[in-house]
Amino acid sequence: MDGLTKRLQSQCYQWAVTGAGLALWLAAFVWLAIHYGWHEQVTFIAFVPAIILASMFVQHFRMPTGLKFTHERLTFTLSDAIVLLAACWYGLAPAVFIAGIEGFTTSRRTVHRLSSNLFSGGMMALTAAAAALSLSAVLRYGFNQPDTGAHHTALAVAVAMLVASLAHNVTNVALLFTLLALRHGQPVVRGCLEKLLWAAPMFFPVGTAATLMYLARQYDLVFLLVIGAPVFFAIHFGHKRYRDSVDKRIQFMEKAHRETIEALAVAINAKDQVTHEHVLRVQIYAAGVARLFGCTTEEVEALRAGALLHDIGKIAVPDYILKKPGKLTAAEFDKMKLHTVVGAQILSRVEFPYPVVPVVRHHHERWDGKGYPDGLQGEAIPLTARILSVVDCFDAVREDRQYRRGLTREEAIALIMEGAGTQYDPRVVGMFVTHLPEFEAEIKAQRQLPVPTFGIEEIEELSEAAREVAPAAGLSAQTEEGAATEHKLSERELQQLAQLAHAVEGLHTRDEILAAFTKELRALVSYDTCAVTLARVEHGDSVIVHAVGLHSTLLRAQAFAPGEGITGWVLTNGRIFANTDPKLDFPPAIAVQFASYRTLVVLPITGARDTIGTLGLYSQTLAAYNDGQQRLLEAATMILATALAPKPIRAEVEYAPEPRPDPATLAPVFNDTSTNLLTTTIESELTH
Repeated sequence: MDGLTKRLQSQCYQWAVTGAGLALWLAAFVWLAIHYGWHEQVTFIAFVPAIILASMFVQHFRMPTGLKFTHERLTFTLSDAIVLLAACWYGLAPAVFIAGIEGFTTSRRTVHRLSSNLFSGGMMALTAAAAALSLSAVLRYGFNQPDTGAHHTALAVAVAMLVASLAHNVTNVALLFTLLALRHGQPVVRGCLEKLLWAAPMFFPVGTAATLMYLARQYDLVFLLVIGAPVFFAIHFGHKRYRDSVDKRIQFMEKAHRETIEALAVAINAKDQVTHEHVLRVQIYAAGVARLFGCTTEEVEALRAGALLHDIGKIAVPDYILKKPGKLTAAEFDKMKLHTVVGAQILSRVEFPYPVVPVVRHHHERWDGKGYPDGLQGEAIPLTARILSVVDCFDAVREDRQYRRGLTREEAIALIMEGAGTQYDPRVVGMFVTHLPEFEAEIKAQRQLPVPTFGIEEIEELSEAAREVAPAAGLSAQTEEGAATEHKLSERELQQLAQLAHAVEGLHTRDEILAAFTKELRALVSYDTCAVTLARVEHGDSVIVHAVGLHSTLLRAQAFAPGEGITGWVLTNGRIFANTDPKLDFPPAIAVQFASYRTLVVLPITGARDTIGTLGLYSQTLAAYNDGQQRLLEAATMILATALAPKPIRAEVEYAPEPRPDPATLAPVFNDTSTNLLTTTIESELTH
């Protein structure tokens, strides 16, 4: 149910109650004018200033919905006791007459809106009628006493006032909270029962006060004042303390919500680098559109929070997916889709006073039903989520990204207009574009004020002491920039590399290249198990295509998801990883076979543009692969990458056989740490 439908239903109900209540009040006025003498009429008129005076001792309570509180307020006064007293002493018509006046004046004192004032007057007239009828029924049928007058027994009055107070409470709560339930789209019966239990402690003392006043009135007016005044003040201050305790609870909850939002904002900033300005603009856009659609205050607040928190679920998405400059694979996009579900799960743990969870879960749904996570279509998508998807897209595409330039205002408008009816709700798009100049004027005005930080701050840098701490598993030989620690290759190592290059020279199939490479590699660096993994672009993962040594049969065809195990991490990040527990690289069924292994080294096999696979060595005897061995293996993986690269089609020209390379010629190339080893020079000298 969208905001417009809820608004229409609540307005129809409001006018129905107002009409019925005013009709009853007019009927009571006519009855008083016809059936009562002037003496009684003067008495009834005297009740009016008394009840208005009593209504000045007012308490306003924020009304709850579950563990939360709405912005609507319940106005409670001591005048209800006077209404019950008039009902018991004079009957139904006087009670309805003064109750309608009290409801109108009390409402007028706090809200200067005639429709609300008339609704309050009509509602209180209906409430007084219910209380007066129940009081009369108890006196007449329960105690065989007249339903009005000054000669009722104390027990009869006490019981009748208790029942009348209950009827007054139930009717008041039912009429008022049905309106609020319709306005907020909540279950009517359950909501009314919940509010009745909440309001009962405030209303029941009214019956006791009315009983004491009735008994005191049987003596004289002075005695009534002596008894009634202290009772009124006791109830008033009791309610004040109760209200203050509720207000403190609300303030504490609101403070906790603000702090929760700011804490989550810090998490988003650490993951996705959200800017203050983007959040503020989206909040202004979303709140403005929501108000135009007649959304409730809670829905507007949910959109403000959603503008900041809708991507909180991205903390569960790996960085290599979030920051990938190119297109995502199907598997990567599936992981990206989960951020809506994870975000909703995170926020559902917090009892927010507004419905922010639907905004977060459904902001990637599409109007045509082809969105995610639930594939909702059309009006089934929450209106708040439909609004956020439009305004967030409009503002996001106007910001520069590392993989694209930002669009102009006109280009962004054209983009969302093109998606109207398929990706976006066409009504939301139309409303947003029509009123965009108004929103931009509001944003311009906001620039004159300090921009809220929403808890988003610069991430604190590590101290020097923290930088000196090494991980328990040791550091890779690579620096942060990926450059290896300087290590001069010996003449023998250069000869071994040349022999390795010669071994794979001229081979055509992948299996031949890998078999020859891993055989010669053992002469370079010791290992007990060696595995070569290649990426599968179509599946979004990688798989071991060749393995030799111990347990090699277990490893063949073993797949790694992006970031899974050491191999998945190396493939994702394109960096070497060495000297940690080899069991960490495999699932439990395989890891148990590597319990006696002491170390590993996994290196990326880098193609012309990106990482195409990994080379993994696992050892039972070595305690660690040192810097020199890692440097040597990096050179070897470059040879392997060149051998696996697609061969260019060349014209068949016979060349004279060339002599094998002289290691002395290779030394300057391999020992120059400032030069990328995979250069044309190396290719010409090692592969020919």
